[in-house]
Amino acid sequence: MKSSKILALDLDETLTRGGEDIIREDVREALMRARKKSWALILTTGRDRRYLLGRADIRGIFDAWVMEAGLSIYIPSKDTYFVDADENWRSFISSLRSLSFIQEKENTISFSSSYLGTLKQMIEESLLEIQMRDNKGVVILLPKGVNKWSGTLKALEIMGLESELIAAIGDSEIDLELIEQADFGAVVANADETLKRVADYVARGEDGDGVIEIIDVLLKKSYKL
Repeated sequence: MKSSKILALDLDETLTRGGEDIIREDVREALMRARKKSWALILTTGRDRRYLLGRADIRGIFDAWVMEAGLSIYIPSKDTYFVDADENWRSFISSLRSLSFIQEKENTISFSSSYLGTLKQMIEESLLEIQMRDNKGVVILLPKGVNKWSGTLKALEIMGLESELIAAIGDSEIDLELIEQADFGAVVANADETLKRVADYVARGEDGDGVIEIIDVLLKKSYKL
């Protein structure tokens, strides 16, 4: 199994300002510098594959996409797709897609946190082990035990990579396990306070500027594990 340094990065409000904002050219250049120094790059995001395939700005950068907050994984070079869920999960998610307030993803749903009460009873009645993760006011449903960290480890397994070092960059509570479990967990300046308290490094810059700063720290090896 090949050994490599791994850098896992969130997309919205980390690599970009969120929404339809694209990865800036200077941020892309920083990512490519890391690649040239033998870092494997993993995108970790709440977005799904259908959405990401339409984003020209991420093409050719990442070795793996960990999507839907760890639920699904795509390896672009191999066109390999994996979903960490069984048929019972798929059936339950399908039953919720008719609700007017949900945002449909390939393998799950998300919705405004104001609808938490509406779905809570339905989730309890399903008898499935489900977690509701709040990402800055948007809730995503996930099977118990699934998160960005578990998805990152699965991506490494699929790629046949053994981690020499795992670094991670994020901004919100849905990145918590990733930041906590990584050998070096870093956050951008606009990150939630919860993440800042557990991070090994807090950047001075927000989103893309913070990512460039953190990559410079990693490439200069000016960090403590």
